[in-house]
Amino acid sequence: MELIKKNKMILLFLMLSLIGISISFVDYRKSIRNVEMENFKNTVHDYTRIKLMSTKEHISKMVYDLNVVSEEIAKLDSINDPNVKDILNMSNKMTTFSFTAVADKNGKGYTNTGEKFDISEKEYFNTAMEGVVAFSEVQPSKALPGKMIQIFTCPMWSENHQVIGVVLGVTVLDDLTEFINQQNTEAKGNLYIVDSNGAYISKFQINDYNSDYINFWDDLENLEQIDKNIDEIKYDFEKRKEGEFSFCNNGESRYGCYIPIGTRNWQIVYTAKDESVDRTLNSIYHINNKHSLFSAMCYLIWLICVIKYFQKTHNEVKNAHLELSKSMEILHIALRHSNQPIFEYKQELKELKQITDFPNPLFNDNEKSTTIENIITQNIVLPQSIVSFMQLFETIKNSQEARADIQINSRGETPWVRISLHNIYKEDSITSCVGFIEDITELKIIEQQTKRKLELQEALISKALLYIKADMETNNLLEMNGEESEIPYEEFLQQNVIANVRPEEKAYVSQELSLTTLRNKFEQGTDTIETQFRMNFNGTEKWVSCMQHCNFTNHSKLIIIISDIDKKKRQEISLKYQAERDGLTGLYNSTTTRAKIEEALSSSHSSNEKQIFILLDLDNYKLINDTFGHDCGDQVLIDVADLLKNRFRSSDIIGRIGGDEFVIFLRNMKKDNDIDTVLNGLCNIISKNYSRDGKEVNLSASVGVSSAPNDGTTFAELYKKADIALYE
Repeated sequence: MELIKKNKMILLFLMLSLIGISISFVDYRKSIRNVEMENFKNTVHDYTRIKLMSTKEHISKMVYDLNVVSEEIAKLDSINDPNVKDILNMSNKMTTFSFTAVADKNGKGYTNTGEKFDISEKEYFNTAMEGVVAFSEVQPSKALPGKMIQIFTCPMWSENHQVIGVVLGVTVLDDLTEFINQQNTEAKGNLYIVDSNGAYISKFQINDYNSDYINFWDDLENLEQIDKNIDEIKYDFEKRKEGEFSFCNNGESRYGCYIPIGTRNWQIVYTAKDESVDRTLNSIYHINNKHSLFSAMCYLIWLICVIKYFQKTHNEVKNAHLELSKSMEILHIALRHSNQPIFEYKQELKELKQITDFPNPLFNDNEKSTTIENIITQNIVLPQSIVSFMQLFETIKNSQEARADIQINSRGETPWVRISLHNIYKEDSITSCVGFIEDITELKIIEQQTKRKLELQEALISKALLYIKADMETNNLLEMNGEESEIPYEEFLQQNVIANVRPEEKAYVSQELSLTTLRNKFEQGTDTIETQFRMNFNGTEKWVSCMQHCNFTNHSKLIIIISDIDKKKRQEISLKYQAERDGLTGLYNSTTTRAKIEEALSSSHSSNEKQIFILLDLDNYKLINDTFGHDCGDQVLIDVADLLKNRFRSSDIIGRIGGDEFVIFLRNMKKDNDIDTVLNGLCNIISKNYSRDGKEVNLSASVGVSSAPNDGTTFAELYKKADIALYE
């Protein structure tokens, strides 16, 4: 009896031990499974959030681009302004939209290609007219057969803050799908974009599990063992909450999570197969089967299995940890090699902490963290951007995202950066705030240049005598003084411009304004050319400035603006004349004479022509001054100057280079010209007797001659040879 009782006690002890250990084992395995599942969920959740941040940025940028276009068009008088189409075309090239369009407050408008439409009955138009950005439902495209599109709609505000119309951007869903695929090339599961009604906007599926339905709610209804009520998921979609759920498909455990994308109540849904959980559950079932088959060896086998299991679990945990570390390292490497600085903003401390190693212009060298106050006190943000910078961090307190364009002081330069802040939520609470910095200096420069060009054109057009727009591809005129025209450009040029130009300037102006000349200059990188000439307006000849602009939004378009500069030009000519001329005689002064002769010598190349340099000096001129006074001496110089002007050609250079010393430079003289005869006749005319009060003085002239290129090719060389000849 004692033995039986003892055996029963041992058996009971073994059974209780087995049960206790089994319970402990199951509980431990369950805990391990929960830890693995939680780690998997967190990894997927973080992976999805980071990968989809760029997708959200892309869609937000599309909305921002529409706002820029809306602001530019709102500055014009109406959407029928000719510049609107240029702005739409420029937007179509610089943004990711397939088409851009504009509509007035009645819903009537046109696309950048000129196609007209009426959207007054569309829900997205009426929503945008209430002052908010709106989006259409996904719909088939009429212009692109077989393509599904979505329309982004942005309100257009007047100066008195009234909505006066809308700007629309049409995006093809295939383009958006391609962008998201590029951002999720490392995805381990399936990715969907779902709208508020459960309709699939896009699907990015790996072949391990495919959705056959066109509605997300239908898919959920057909899932096996889903652990979350579908109405609860719909409520999360409606309230723009994040969430997660588990389910089975064909006996496989899967995990899913969803995150709002911030556009028209869209959600991004991600599902993945939980292979590690399946492997662990199969191990447990295998062990239980062994226990039932080998009850006699249960305890021993169980101990061996426990040891083996712990070894296996340890290895699995170790491998999982290595895989997680590897994934995190890959993520860190990707962030380090990103060309976009990323930082974390801690709102309660007003502190910024660098996430990537890429140089961040808000941080000084070697700084890993800084504060808003330090950035301001260290003059990193320029004074004109401080208000926008501070407002950015105020806005993010109550918004999911905020953005501001800031000009900063970075290593002696003042670049523009776009700072974007994004709040990350969990159960309606902000868990962290991530910031991105993008260098937009080039974009700002283009915007400023575009603005200055538009302002200059508008100013010139408002004062223009003549304003035309032409197409350099068709060679036709498009517009003249605000009215449409279709005559050939060259015909217009001859009839309305060249015909009124001063005769001696016609050939020059015709050449400069020809489309061939303009195309060549524009192709060399010049976008604005000025030509000045004299033109007859209503019987009055005026100096005009003809500005030729290559349209910066469409290089095939030519804008010509002719403005009255007569008063300014005549003042300029007068000042130039005074600067070049001798005040007494009106001849070129010494400096101008030298410069013009040097210029003529450098441009002379013909071997059949020569240049004659004549140095003329008045004899007894000092005696005339001493005998009759300086008034008489001045008159003598004036008389000699008038004689020289009348004696020689207008193309010759005549100057007074000293008191009674003159230079005559005869250009392009034929070799057989008899210069001696010319000079003897000149000296005979200058020779003259002056008498007063019984006193008499005889004035004569001495000349010295040199020629180019025989005697020299510079002013100094020719002057020296002529001076020697004069004294001989």
